[in-house]
Amino acid sequence: MNLAPPLATTHNGQAETSIADKSAKPLRIAVLLGDAVNLDSHSAQVLGTFTERERVQICAADANQSAVHRPTAHEPRVHEPSVHEQRSLTALLGQATTAIEQGKLVELKFNDGNLPQSLYLLDGLRAAKLRLHAHAFIAGFAAGNETTDVENAATVANAALAAAKRSPAQTVQHQTIANTLNEAFVALRQGVTALAARTQAPLHGATDIKQTNGTNHQTGYWFSDQHQARVLCLNLVAKTSHQADESRNLNQSLVLTQGTQVIAPKALVDENRLFVPISGDSINELKAKLFQLLSSLDIGAPDRSFASHQLAFWFERYDANAPLALVLMAASIDSLKLEANAMLAALENDAVRHQGQAFKTPTGSCFTAKPLGDAGLTFVYPGVGTVYANMFNNLHEYFPALYHRLEGEGDLSAMLQSPLIYAADGKAAANMSLSQQAISGVGASYLFTKLLTQVFNIQPKMALGYSMGEAAMWASLDVWQTPHAMIKATENSDIFNHAISGELTAVRQAWQLKDDEAIVWNSFVVRSGSHEIKALLPEFPRAYLAIIQGDTCVIAGCETSCKALLATLGKRGIAANRVTAMHTAPAMLVHGQVHDFYTQALKPEALKTKAQTSPIRFISAAQTAPVIVDSHSIGRAIADTFCSPLDFSALIQNATEQGARLFVEVGADRQTSTLIDKISHAHTSQSTANAATAAIACNAKGADAITSLLKCLAQLISHRVPLSLAPLIQPLSANKAPLSSAVSPKGEPL
Repeated sequence: MNLAPPLATTHNGQAETSIADKSAKPLRIAVLLGDAVNLDSHSAQVLGTFTERERVQICAADANQSAVHRPTAHEPRVHEPSVHEQRSLTALLGQATTAIEQGKLVELKFNDGNLPQSLYLLDGLRAAKLRLHAHAFIAGFAAGNETTDVENAATVANAALAAAKRSPAQTVQHQTIANTLNEAFVALRQGVTALAARTQAPLHGATDIKQTNGTNHQTGYWFSDQHQARVLCLNLVAKTSHQADESRNLNQSLVLTQGTQVIAPKALVDENRLFVPISGDSINELKAKLFQLLSSLDIGAPDRSFASHQLAFWFERYDANAPLALVLMAASIDSLKLEANAMLAALENDAVRHQGQAFKTPTGSCFTAKPLGDAGLTFVYPGVGTVYANMFNNLHEYFPALYHRLEGEGDLSAMLQSPLIYAADGKAAANMSLSQQAISGVGASYLFTKLLTQVFNIQPKMALGYSMGEAAMWASLDVWQTPHAMIKATENSDIFNHAISGELTAVRQAWQLKDDEAIVWNSFVVRSGSHEIKALLPEFPRAYLAIIQGDTCVIAGCETSCKALLATLGKRGIAANRVTAMHTAPAMLVHGQVHDFYTQALKPEALKTKAQTSPIRFISAAQTAPVIVDSHSIGRAIADTFCSPLDFSALIQNATEQGARLFVEVGADRQTSTLIDKISHAHTSQSTANAATAAIACNAKGADAITSLLKCLAQLISHRVPLSLAPLIQPLSANKAPLSSAVSPKGEPL
């Protein structure tokens, strides 16, 4: 077909937009990634229905033409852009817009790393009518000659935003150099991919990544306001050393908005992250299968297809109902052989084979001959202070459906305190206030709870929390009706910001201090029994035994008094340098406020189980019996735990006596897992009648988040806990985000 003449660009530093009349309707060009992975079957089928007369293909002339498919006589005509068009993506989009307004489907073809790529463009309203879920939308564009005026690029970007009727304040801007049309196409595809992946990551060759308000952002999940579409202003700069060639001295800006289609998730298991579950009726059967695996590894060629074939084979043979199972984890085929041989040696070990000693390797391979099952599966929620900078910042790439769902339920950014956790300055997370740490900690636990229960279908029988972890427990396990409302409440709470932290007004009142008398508060972890510390407390009235946890304790209070107590005790304490009076006597002054704060409305389904046996038994540090599931009882239990000294050792022993066996720490890092193991082992050594227990963390600071998660899943499999393996074996379908059934004419989520 004959395309319309290209858009002209001005030569006086002013930008010319694709829409001259600012009152005109903004562009809504739907863009779909043209590859088999991200183009779902429905979209591929619909796009295939466009006839030859309804299709236009535009190729980048500077691409490797040997790699670009040449259409036959029956295929759409390919438009070869002129020299001018090669240098101006906005000019080409102006022509494409004319074709799209005529109801045609436009395909942009180019090379990215010598690999053929394409983007499909069509009218946004028509895409909605065809139930096509676009990866992104082009909402406006503009171009202007580059001059010595440094503000010209901003002028062009603002012109594009004005054409798109978008506010600069809510727009993320990327600037990159694109001297050729192919480079511009590649940048456009990367921008569309970033929106579809909800990942704010640097584009290849990007020179600037920031919001217009100057806030820097780290690579990771692209957080946005709830129910607000993400907006990207892609600024392309064409540079040249030939000043006479004005057509190459261009600033071009494209405004892209997110679509309803979420990019396909990354595979949890691949050739660089091997995960092999092997089940059997006996240890001898497991050994036989290990020999079979080793034999196949020696025969096969260690390439990607072989690894994928091996993984699929063993997943197909895995029996979830078998009494025993082991898991091998490795980063390569050669490493897998080493893990298999190590496992064979372990299966011959008497302590593993007959005494039930668990076997684990640093890479994650594991086995237990005496699995604990899920009858005593207990979720453990860590307390304040476990969150850390950039925690699990790539998790969304593997579970986009989960993030998509959670984002619709509440303010995910506020829940995780993302401006601080994912700030460019890693110190921002370390300097969070108590209220910010509390919010982020609950958010991390909430996220991992949904991941374990909704994605992997792991259902706990019991739950407990370490300190503030009790609040995270109720917020995460579908008990509170509006857990997201607690975010703002916590941010503005006098309890967290002033009474037991900050200026410590509750402490000032308890100690009867004058306004001009300073409080120097600190807490110390000390390896000591609680009895020795309790005996000294009368001598130091401003020092408190705050937490008892296995073979260590935490004392808090006046820093001078605490140091004096430690000196008398003859012990060296590790300063936490955290200002919080939780679990000390002054906190009792705000007991009523804490009770009211956590007396929350419950979900109807949680109330229905009140008169019956709750599917989950909730255990509090404040009482021996499980907590009754009603608003008042929950609020009182949290307040009692919050304001009283915490005996975590007694809590774990109480849970064990009630049937808890397999403790899974749900949240950031691994604060409680090591403590629980120490407490359980000490408790078991006191009496041979006590049952075996195990503690597992699903995250670890400093380790890859996915590897840590897989290690957790591997141990649960070895303990024969029922869970779904679909996210592991069907990464491109089972874990894909569900498409929204409600699409507005503008193509954004309703």
